[in-house]
Amino acid sequence: MKFLYQSFEAKRKEIIEVEIDVPTKVKFMTARELKAYRQGKTHTYHGGMFEESPVRFVIPFDSIWTVVVEKGSYDAPIAVKASCSRMSPNSLAVSSIAIDAPPEVRDQAMLNSIADAEQHAAEISMASKSEG
Repeated sequence: MKFLYQSFEAKRKEIIEVEIDVPTKVKFMTARELKAYRQGKTHTYHGGMFEESPVRFVIPFDSIWTVVVEKGSYDAPIAVKASCSRMSPNSLAVSSIAIDAPPEVRDQAMLNSIADAEQHAAEISMASKSEG
């Protein structure tokens, strides 16, 4: 399988943003998982199939993280252009959810985004009150 990749030394809560020009799999993994991936062994990763760009991943812990953008399968390769960047932590940013993520992951992400929006609205409401 052919793939594009780029590694980042990233800290917890930093964001890696990936721009892709066609729908493809985008995987975020540590060095150990990258080694297994390259050897064709079982590996774990964050991410999955994405149709829209940008793809954002909030780093869960300090490590060297690698972004892997797959260029299709061995039998059906595709031309993919991708670019990656590391961004500063942002409390409002959330990780993108892959279209092939399990239903429980998609449901939890939806609940988290609703809770975050409600908390942000409460913070704005409290900030707008004045003492008089």
